[in-house]
Amino acid sequence: MRLRRLLTPSLVLGALLLTAAAPAGAKGFRPGDVRLCDATRCVAIVQQPVLSALARFYYGGPAPAEVRAPRIGAPYLQLEFSNGYVTGIAASARLDRFRSGGVNMGQFSMERWYRVPANVALGLRRLAAGLEPMRVTSTTIGPTRYG
Repeated sequence: MRLRRLLTPSLVLGALLLTAAAPAGAKGFRPGDVRLCDATRCVAIVQQPVLSALARFYYGGPAPAEVRAPRIGAPYLQLEFSNGYVTGIAASARLDRFRSGGVNMGQFSMERWYRVPANVALGLRRLAAGLEPMRVTSTTIGPTRYG
């Protein structure tokens, strides 16, 4: 009887910890899990603060703010998982506008543009120094899939 009183709270606590930890671990990014790409090459995102902020943007709450589409001719780069799946694009000179390529459709619509968090946009701009951005066209703004 005494053993059961000790085990029950321990089992409940263990189950709660596993439940709380599983989603966070499943939605986190490690260095190299996401890359910033131009038309010919990619740079791995390895800064953990940028990756953590990007994971919150992709999978956290609240829903990101919608913004206007970037102008035709604005620069953009692709965000890509290490397996080659293009998650979407970051556009404008500040890389502060995002359009989903199909990542987390509960968070994003493929028809809308979203404000990239300032800390993520800054990290992307720093990585973009050696990349040659592509340019937004009417096709980029219209209904499309990237990759």
